[in-house]
Formats: sequence, C-alpha cells, structure tokens
Amino acid sequence: MHVNETCVQETSSSCCCISKLEGTINVNQIARMSDRKKVLMLHGFVQSDRIFSAKTGGLRKNLKKLGYDLCYPCAPHSIDKKALFQSEAEKGIDAAKEFSTSATSDEVYGWFFRKPDSFNSFEIDQKVLSYLHDYVLEHGPFDGIIGFSQGAGLGGYLVTDINRILNLTEEQQPALKFFISFSGFKLEDETYQESYNKPIQVPSLHVRGELDAVVGESRVLALYDAWPKNKKTLLIHPGAHFIPNSKPFVSQVCNWIQGTINKENQEQEDQPETEQKQFDKPQLDDDLLDMINSLGKL
Repeated sequence: MHVNETCVQETSSSCCCISKLEGTINVNQIARMSDRKKVLMLHGFVQSDRIFSAKTGGLRKNLKKLGYDLCYPCAPHSIDKKALFQSEAEKGIDAAKEFSTSATSDEVYGWFFRKPDSFNSFEIDQKVLSYLHDYVLEHGPFDGIIGFSQGAGLGGYLVTDINRILNLTEEQQPALKFFISFSGFKLEDETYQESYNKPIQVPSLHVRGELDAVVGESRVLALYDAWPKNKKTLLIHPGAHFIPNSKPFVSQVCNWIQGTINKENQEQEDQPETEQKQFDKPQLDDDLLDMINSLGKL
C-alpha cells in the first residue's frame, strides 16, 4: 500500500517524516516543526512523493539550514508504469530517464493527464484540487511552492490565485512568498488563461536545462513570461530534464530564496513609513517634501 509522505524535517541523525498510515512523532517534535516555515513540493509526472523527496535531497538539506521544512504531497492519480514504460521502450525511449523517475517497483502518480486531442493541453480535475485543499489545511500554511515538470506546471497555475483555486481563506493560506519552477510549463487550455492574464505578485524562479528534451525552452519561457518583469528570474543549467543536486547549483537556488524574502520583508517594512509620509505631506514645507520624495525613490 502506498504511504503518503508529508512534511520532511532533517535532524542531525535522521529524516523525520509524518505519514498518514505509519510512523509516530512526539509532541516536542511537532512543536518544533510548527514553528518552522514550510514549502509545498509538487512532484513531476510518473513520480511520487518519495521519488521527489529522494531527488531533492541536496536542496532539502540546504533549505533546512534556512529554517524550511519541505512537504511532499503525492498526486491522487495512479499511473500504470509497466504499460507506460513498455510503450516508451517501443519508441526507443528510456522512460525512467525521460521523466526523471524510478525504474524500480515504486508506484508512480500524476497530477493530470494530457487531453487526447492536443499534445500540450491538460485538464486539472476536482479530485486534485480537493486533495490539495485538504493537504494545505492539514499541513500548511506554506511560504512557497517548488515544483518539477508537471508539478511545476500545476504550481505555476496555483500561484496565480491559490486561495480562489483551492477555495482557501487568507487565514488558512496567507500570500505565498515565492515560487520555483524546475522545467515547468504554462497550462495552454483556454480554461486557465484568465488566471495567467492577471498580474502575478508571487516572486518566481524559473529553471530549465539546456538539454531538456521533455519540456522545451519555448514552454518554459511561456510560463516565465506570465510574470511581471520585476517578479521573475530565469536560471539555466547545462543538464537535461532533472533537478541538479550539485552544491553550486543548490546554493544559487537558496541564495535566490533568501534574497527574495529579504527584499519582500524590506518592502513591507518601508510601506507604513511611506504611507505616513504621504499623510503628513500637507503639513510640511516644499523643501522638506522634496527631500522626502527623494528618499522614497531610493
């Protein structure tokens, strides 16, 4: 039976996991975890929570040092891996390598399936949205979302308006602070375009591999282009369809998160001061007003 792994917290000696079907955790561990920041980790097609956790070990360890716990939900749609692998093998394709998944007996899952009439058209059903709604209520709220491939495509759609899409209040899920897409793509179905057309306020990092033949450059850039210029960053690695675990690469990603959070915090701290200056303007002389206006542009 598949066990749905949830939040992962690294300790000095082991990895502590809470699951729905097995494992226990003491009250002190729960208290420590509740004080930490959380990231929603959305795996790719033909992967699972366990596979994605294993493939992001380097990132997880470094984010732990920054105070983040990574939570790995597992998509509710099971995939017949044997049939898929056989079909891909007949085309001369190594499916395990293509989808960055496991070639062992691990069960694999997907968030949504391709429509039969279009190669790049997908539909997210209510089962997935209801599952993620419940997952956020049980394990959230989350500071950010990190996704790979199909999971990044789903994540990119969610961050356009996660509260509306998952039917969550702002108390249940406050505004997200960042989104990272590894080989993610924009959902092309007409149903989802209105969400992308609204200004997206969540800062984003879009990562693609130069040799990625599964999600090509144009699809990655289509999602990247949905963000305003001041809210997006593009990072390119020399590999294919996977998340690099090298120290230099992981450091780049973690540095981006730190820089993004620091920038957002600074902007929030500056906001009340700016509002107060605007309120007081009529009572000040012209020279002082000019000085305040100049400071506000720094």
